[in-house]
Amino acid sequence: MSIDKSSAGSAEAALRHSAGFSRRNVLQCATVIAAGSAAIAMSATALAADAGTAKLSQQAAAYQTSPKNGQRCTDCALFIAPASCKLVDGAISPAGWCKLFAKKT
Repeated sequence: MSIDKSSAGSAEAALRHSAGFSRRNVLQCATVIAAGSAAIAMSATALAADAGTAKLSQQAAAYQTSPKNGQRCTDCALFIAPASCKLVDGAISPAGWCKLFAKKT
């Protein structure tokens, strides 16, 4: 029993076509996915930029003017000398501390 290669090839092509797996469909889907990913990344960047302008109140950050467990604002990556913070609003003491403390690397 022999199988005609031309009929086997056309049957395979018909199966791929009926399942929607053509090279064109795959490329179109990849393009849509790439465009969607780019749009999401741009939206996330814009949201992060907007979030950067809003600071927490000192109360919300549990800010205190004295160090806690050896942690102080001057050792924090978020501290902006002489008396400011990237995330906490208001005047910040270099010797202060809050729950957002992130040790400088």
